[in-house]
Amino acid sequence: MPETATVGEEPAPERAPRSLRTYLDHIRDRPEELITIGRLANPLGFEVTAVLEHLDRQGRFPAVLFENVLDIHGEKSRFPILTNLWATRERCAEMLGLPRSQSGRELGVRFSELVGREVAPVTVARGDAPVQANVLEGGRADMHRLPGVRHFEMDLGPVFTMAHVMHAPGADFYNITFVKTFPETGRQGGLTIHTPHLSRMLREWERRGERIPVVNVLGHHPAFWLGSLALTPYGTNEYATVGAFLREPLRLVPSVTWGSEFLVPADAEIVIEGELIPNQRTIVDPFGEITRLYQAQELAPVMEVKAITYRDGAIMQDVFSGHREHFLLGLIPREGSVYNHLQRTLGNVTAVHLPSSGNGRSVCYISIKKTSESQPKQTAMQALAHAPTFQAVVVVDDDIDVFNEEDVLWAVNTYVDPARDIDLIKNLGRWSERQMGNNRILIDATRPTHTAFPTRLRVPSEAMAAVKLEEWLDPIGGR
Repeated sequence: MPETATVGEEPAPERAPRSLRTYLDHIRDRPEELITIGRLANPLGFEVTAVLEHLDRQGRFPAVLFENVLDIHGEKSRFPILTNLWATRERCAEMLGLPRSQSGRELGVRFSELVGREVAPVTVARGDAPVQANVLEGGRADMHRLPGVRHFEMDLGPVFTMAHVMHAPGADFYNITFVKTFPETGRQGGLTIHTPHLSRMLREWERRGERIPVVNVLGHHPAFWLGSLALTPYGTNEYATVGAFLREPLRLVPSVTWGSEFLVPADAEIVIEGELIPNQRTIVDPFGEITRLYQAQELAPVMEVKAITYRDGAIMQDVFSGHREHFLLGLIPREGSVYNHLQRTLGNVTAVHLPSSGNGRSVCYISIKKTSESQPKQTAMQALAHAPTFQAVVVVDDDIDVFNEEDVLWAVNTYVDPARDIDLIKNLGRWSERQMGNNRILIDATRPTHTAFPTRLRVPSEAMAAVKLEEWLDPIGGR
């Protein structure tokens, strides 16, 4: 029986599994959500990111499909580039089966609900896997035939920004993590592995001295990517996690290089199959990261390409680093995770938001139903314990909209006594070399209840409910 579609999402097809194209078909006729550019663009000449930056400065955040682009060789590429896909919360809500109106608190909660579920993947034959419609091996497997984007002026070179898949030696679970590929040559490139799970797998493989299978997936349904960002324990098969986000089993196919020993997503757009050479390193970075600062140059593992496979009409995906879609990709999982944690431990939280002003990582706004003066600090401490990446945690009352930063800052500027309501937590250690220091700030921006304090202005809720704006405004041009 086909799955019933939720309001705002593309209908679940009876035959075609969810893929990037099923999602694009859903938004293709909505110019506020997707625009196309037919003019030939040079991704290495910053033309892709210049267009996105102009749109960003105009307050416009559509997904953008560059239909004609040059590859890294400087020749016309067969692969269009899709970018800026996750740049609005409303689109992200639709991707997870929510109506656009539920893009605030509900989005993080929905994400955290899906993390707790798993849908087992299914394996299909190669003839049923669109991603293997075209197979390039040996010298033909040339990464420079792909349209790599150079994002910012000091970037080392073009970068593939989408996720990689790995598994531990002898393990049957797969980890999916956003890791950058720097295509140094057509056959080799550096991978910036920083995350705990992939780093652990890398160490286990290198201790054995064996070449390490790795896959770079360069396009899939947007829910696939959101699922890959779930904060799951080591040992979780993230192919099953992704299935929960897709709301159907993820289809897998034996890889061209390793067969059934390594399964790859059958409905992906482009897949690079490669092997990391044990204990060999190359230079990667600088790269404009999520902090809107450059990541420092470093040494990283070397991937040797074994095969490139792609579906007919394949589209290459990219993430506009250090901008809204990059922020949203990281903040939505954390909003849901922190909300769940605070509800379990304290039960008084009403909403959690990680604003773009904090790059969707380092600042957290929390609203609570306060019943005692100690609760805001307890809430902030619990949030910090759960997510030590936060540099500042601000707690407000439940009548403050944490998704409206002006509202939050009004509370900070109105309710906070710096001597009483701001705490500096020292020497917690850096979570990143890009962090300012080892200290954290906790701010209680709730209305004081220990002393007499004025009440916030409010139009009565009964009057607001009774007055329907469309019934009161005269039509444009008079009656």
